[in-house]
Amino acid sequence: MRFLTTLAYWEGAILVGGLFCVVLWKLMTGGISLNYLLDGDVRDPDSPTGFSTTPSPGRIQALAVTLFVAGYYLLQVMHNPKEFPKMPDTVLGALAGSHALYLGGKAQAMLPRIRDLFK
Repeated sequence: MRFLTTLAYWEGAILVGGLFCVVLWKLMTGGISLNYLLDGDVRDPDSPTGFSTTPSPGRIQALAVTLFVAGYYLLQVMHNPKEFPKMPDTVLGALAGSHALYLGGKAQAMLPRIRDLFK
């Protein structure tokens, strides 16, 4: 039984490590582009398409809060790797609020486009 546990552990480690290496390789060679990652579309009457891109505060705050919560979770796992960590309600509330604000901004930005469909 111990052999199967060890085998499953190493198979999981190799799988996650391999996926990490593939994504890192694609990022370094340009296969995955991070250009305009934090940009969002805004209405621009002077643009030929009617939209232009600008840095999005909603995306920036959602990324920052998500990275903070992921780092907190990683530290909890490193502190006690034998037990599934408990997340405080305040941390989960901050993450949920951050994403709710982001999605609310996206819904507000889409509202004029939806209205244009019914004209």
